[in-house]
Amino acid sequence: MNRETGLLETYSLIRDLSSTGSRVDSELLDRMMYSAETLPPLGKEYWWFLFFGQNNGTPVQFMQLIFRKYGKKMLFNNEEMTFRRPRKDGLKAVTAGWIYDGNGLQDLGDTNAFVEILENEVITTISERKMTFAGKYPQYKLKIEDIVDLDITKGEHLITREAYGVFLPPFGMGWVNIFLDARGTLLGNPFEGTAHLQKVVGATIFGPFHWGRVVFKNGSSVTLFCLKTGKNSKTYLRKSLTFCDSESGTIIKLTNPNLEIVKEGDTWVINGRDGEKELEIVLKIYATKQYSMKGGGSQQYIEYVVAPQEFRFRLKAENRVITLCDLGGGVGTFEDAFW
Repeated sequence: MNRETGLLETYSLIRDLSSTGSRVDSELLDRMMYSAETLPPLGKEYWWFLFFGQNNGTPVQFMQLIFRKYGKKMLFNNEEMTFRRPRKDGLKAVTAGWIYDGNGLQDLGDTNAFVEILENEVITTISERKMTFAGKYPQYKLKIEDIVDLDITKGEHLITREAYGVFLPPFGMGWVNIFLDARGTLLGNPFEGTAHLQKVVGATIFGPFHWGRVVFKNGSSVTLFCLKTGKNSKTYLRKSLTFCDSESGTIIKLTNPNLEIVKEGDTWVINGRDGEKELEIVLKIYATKQYSMKGGGSQQYIEYVVAPQEFRFRLKAENRVITLCDLGGGVGTFEDAFW
């Protein structure tokens, strides 16, 4: 395939993702997970896997990233990483990851790795350890030698898969999210929890944003996203706040909510209001991991391991209030990205 044809296919894929939503089928999910796209200038492509669990009430998390961009090289955490266009035998990318086991954060390192993409399998390395991700929706296997061994299967989630896209030529981003259960071992310890598998492709500049997701013990979840205009800006754009209430089986969305997001000591405090819906959550920080990316723009990206300390969701029209006692505690990640 020549480059022009490849670029047309990439933009066609982004258009498909932008019009699919929760109707995304398994064929498109597998096509996203097991392919490397032709990237235009400012292009980026990455696989991002996030796992939540608990150990005696303490958060347990695992994050794995495979990242590549348009161009020959970049600085990732101040180390030079080189890239090459996808070929039949694979591509060059950055692999990075970490595990929080309830006691501390273990950094899995940053590697300029060769990535082999097969029909239903991705094979690469991280810090000289072999990593494999294999399977088809909704069953996958993720293994990193003797430190990660997870079976990923369908659970009782209100949202199990979704696709999104924003297409404003020559810019655009498309992505899929898959929400499943996971069971196995992390660092040799038993793990049981949830999996969030994401694949993203597109062309855009780096930019500041907040993203957060918390999964509660009763299966409910809350997800937040917003763009911001600068590192310390309180002006938020493209705002969304979604609460999946497993108790009632309903998905409640705050569309373009008024948001207040403040870091206070070792907590993030978030308030969102949309008409008669109000959400307040206080997230206690257990660990922090920061990534620095430079080349074709720059980005500082901080991931916080968090657990909800307070939660209150008020539905005035229904005269209903949901609290942390109703949900049974939880675990999550909050992200702060900026130039």
